[in-house]
Amino acid sequence: MPQLGVQPNVVIYNSVIDALSKSGAMDKAEVVLRQMVDQGIEPNIKTYNCLIHGYSTFGQWKEALRVFKEMASLGVVPDVVTLTSLIDSLCKHRRTKEAREIFDSMAAKGLKPNIVSYSTMLNGYVKEGSFEDMTDLFNSMVRNGVVPNHHIFNILINAYAKRGLMDEAMHMFEVMRQQGVNPDVVDYLVIMDSLCKMGRMDAAVDKFNQMVNQGVSPNKAVYQCLVLGSCSHGHFVKAKDLISEAINRGLFSNSVFFYPVINDLCKEGKVNEAQDMFDFILGIGRRPDVIMYNSLMDGYCLVGKVEEALRVLDAMKSAGLQPTAVTYAILLNGYCKIGRIADGLSLFREMSLSGVKPTTFINNNNNNKAFSPKQVGVG
Repeated sequence: MPQLGVQPNVVIYNSVIDALSKSGAMDKAEVVLRQMVDQGIEPNIKTYNCLIHGYSTFGQWKEALRVFKEMASLGVVPDVVTLTSLIDSLCKHRRTKEAREIFDSMAAKGLKPNIVSYSTMLNGYVKEGSFEDMTDLFNSMVRNGVVPNHHIFNILINAYAKRGLMDEAMHMFEVMRQQGVNPDVVDYLVIMDSLCKMGRMDAAVDKFNQMVNQGVSPNKAVYQCLVLGSCSHGHFVKAKDLISEAINRGLFSNSVFFYPVINDLCKEGKVNEAQDMFDFILGIGRRPDVIMYNSLMDGYCLVGKVEEALRVLDAMKSAGLQPTAVTYAILLNGYCKIGRIADGLSLFREMSLSGVKPTTFINNNNNNKAFSPKQVGVG
């Protein structure tokens, strides 16, 4: 630019520093800052805000603090954006004590924290599990006349729900509605998910009905949450009704949705229920993929029913699906658990002869030298 007879000014330098900072090229941004100073152009608050935000975004809180101190030493007065970026950087590294000190210093500097400042600090407390501090800050925000927005309520509802504090989560949910902030599908999902995990299925379904009545359309994640919850707590008729309803809404076009349902039941040892759900899926015209078949086989192997797992393998082959290395690893592991090494060797030969190569997965899951290609005569 100087070659063209145009001298860069502070605005141009700031634009370059901002672009470099947003891309994470902080070393280059610092070089441009030094060039700027060498040219006799004084950095302003925008310059330092770009650098602090860049360092904060990419997790370099110590560098962000260094730039902040450098800025202060040069007499550049920080604004709300500066301090909020610094608070964000400290909170991401669980340094909420220092972050709160900066937050409280705003008033002394004649600055008023904005909604972003509050949400950043609240998120910091959530990450540290400091729920008392989180609640106190929220109440302080309301007292200071800062109106909570949807994001603020979402932070609090999420925090309470994930901690299992459902009374507090539900209360905050109602406060949000009373203040004219309409919950979206994500807010409803957070509440329903926690209720399902706690076994409060009636309450979860009530919240689902409330959501629909309020004109909020349920998505795939909502149905998946309710189906998983219903299955986990033995409400299989309800689970099937929900699946049928979701299909009628056009939400499930493939078998991906059903995998966690089958997988969770198998991991819980409810393999008969998993088989029932599997058969239901087939009955409604859905075609399970290899992952679902593998999951069901794994469930049978976990409870020592290898013969049933082999039956599932035959059904998978009849459906035109080919076993993978993971399929064989599951079955080999099942044989090992019940001491049927000879049957395992036979299956291993079948695998090798069919062109499926042993993988690290198989070696890690079957720590038995009898299953090496050399030992079974195929290597």
